[in-house]
Amino acid sequence: MQATKTNIKNIGKAEFMALFDQYQAESLCSKKLSNYSNQCQDPNMKNMINQMSSQCQERATRLSSLLQESGGGQFLS
Repeated sequence: MQATKTNIKNIGKAEFMALFDQYQAESLCSKKLSNYSNQCQDPNMKNMINQMSSQCQERATRLSSLLQESGGGQFLS
């Protein structure tokens, strides 16, 4: 089965807003987890929280790329 590439430039306003909301949520999650990690004393817990923060940041970065491809780069911080 051949994968087809989605043309992100042709998304509607509702889809764009959903992607943007998810981008904001992932960015906020990453920031909060990073903050929690800085307060954590247990090295194992700190490592786990850092991994979770990195995963959120990776998702935010992917969403940011999609938003930029769709012409919404001006909305990203």
